[in-house]
Amino acid sequence: MISDRDVAFYHEHGYLVVPGVLEHSSVRTLRQELDAIVDGARGMTTHTDVYDLEPGHRPDAPRVRRIKTPHKFLPSFEKLYRNPRLVGIVQKLLGPNLRLHGSKINLKAPHYGSPVEWHQD
Repeated sequence: MISDRDVAFYHEHGYLVVPGVLEHSSVRTLRQELDAIVDGARGMTTHTDVYDLEPGHRPDAPRVRRIKTPHKFLPSFEKLYRNPRLVGIVQKLLGPNLRLHGSKINLKAPHYGSPVEWHQD
């Protein structure tokens, strides 16, 4: 799905946009699972193995900063990380020996959201 020119662009700029990697139905499923897990923070009063909560989080008005290791409990995210088209692109950029080290989803909801300082994973 990417060319040698795309690879060179990635190495020069540090990012690459590849349209059409995921099917719309897959994105819809990912969004539904994410919405459900965020709604699951309703009733929570503190951080858990799943959630990092925003300052201002209330059990009746959940504010989630981060979902920890979504691939472990959200089937569509585990499937996403093993998607052959996505993996193929990453292999072309980084090489064939890939390993899933961990995962997280940082959320920036409208009207609130803690800053995440510039960093490189």
